[in-house]
Amino acid sequence: MTTTIRDLVEVCDAEVLGDHLDIPIDSAANIDEARANQLAFIASAKSLGKLASTAASAVLVPKGSSRNGVASDTCLLAVDDPEMAFIACLRHLYPEKPNAGTVSPKAEVDPSASVSEGTSVEGFASIGARASVGRNCRVLAGCRIGDGVTVGDNCVLHPNVVLYDGVTLGDNVVIHAGTVIGSDGYGYKFRNGEHVKFPQVGTVVIESNVEIGANTCIDRAALGATRVGEGTKIDNQVHIAHNVRVGARALLLGQVGIGGSTVIEDYVILASQCGVSDHVTVGKGAMVLAQAGVTKDVMAKGQVMGFPAANRKEALREMAALRRLAGEQKAIEELVHLLPTLRDIEAGESD
Repeated sequence: MTTTIRDLVEVCDAEVLGDHLDIPIDSAANIDEARANQLAFIASAKSLGKLASTAASAVLVPKGSSRNGVASDTCLLAVDDPEMAFIACLRHLYPEKPNAGTVSPKAEVDPSASVSEGTSVEGFASIGARASVGRNCRVLAGCRIGDGVTVGDNCVLHPNVVLYDGVTLGDNVVIHAGTVIGSDGYGYKFRNGEHVKFPQVGTVVIESNVEIGANTCIDRAALGATRVGEGTKIDNQVHIAHNVRVGARALLLGQVGIGGSTVIEDYVILASQCGVSDHVTVGKGAMVLAQAGVTKDVMAKGQVMGFPAANRKEALREMAALRRLAGEQKAIEELVHLLPTLRDIEAGESD
C-alpha cells in the first residue's frame, strides 16, 4: 500500500503548509540528503534555512514556521515536536517485520519448555528444559535460551543471542545479535599460588522495556542477581560484571565497562568507553563523560570526566591551568637562558 503525504498528516496530526497532499512518500532521509518522494524533518527554528535547498517532498517543521523560500513542490507539516512526529512517521513507513508466530521444525525446543501463543522460534534456535517464553516474542536464528530461563511477553532476541540457565527477562525486552546474558562473573581467590574460581551461582534479571545492543556481555552474579532496571538502554559492546545493579532508564553507551558489585542508579548516563571500578555507586542522574575512569562514588546529578574521574568543572579548570602553564614554560626557559648574560651584566656593573 502506497503512503502519501496525506497519510502522514493523519499519523502525526500535522498542520499543512502547502499542497500536493497526494504525492507518494516511499522513505525518509535527513534534510540535506532527501530527494523527491522522501520525508525529512527540522527539529528547531534555527535550522529552517535548510528548507530552501532541500528536495524532500515533505518536511516536518516546528509550528509557526513559514514557507518563505521553500520550493512549491515541498509540503511542510507543522507539528509541536518534529522529532517525535518523525519517529511516528518512520514507524508507519518502516513497519516491523510480521511475527510468524510459529516454531520452525529446525528449532530445538525441550519438551518441558513452554512457548506461548504468537511466539515465533526460527531455525537453529534452541530452548532448554523448563524454560518459559511469553506471548508474541521473536526468537531469531541461532539463539540459545538455557534451562529455566524466563522470557516475558513481546520480547525480541536477534540472531545468536545466548541466555544462560536461569536468566529472567521482563516484557518488551530487545536484545541484539551476539549478546550473552548470564555468563560467569570474573571471580577468583588467590590461594597457594593459584587462582581459585569462586563459583558463580547467581543469576541475571533484565526488567521490562530494556534494549541491549550487539555483542554486549552481562555476567551472572556470584550470589543473588545482577540486575538491569526498567527502561534502561544499553549500547553495543558493553560489559556489566557480576552483582552490578543498574537502575531504571539509565543510558550506557558503547564500550562502557562496569566492575563487579557497582551500583548505577536511575537516569545515569555513562558515555562511550568510560570505565567504572568495582564496589562504587554512581548517583541518580549523574553523567560520566567519555573515556573517564571512575574509581570512587559519584554524587547524584554529578558530572565527572578524566582519570581518575573528577568533577567536570574542576577538571576543566585544571586543564586550562595546565595549558596556561605550558604557554608560560617557554617564557621561563627564555629567562633561564638569559641568566648567564644577566649575571655578567650584574658583575660588570659591580666592578
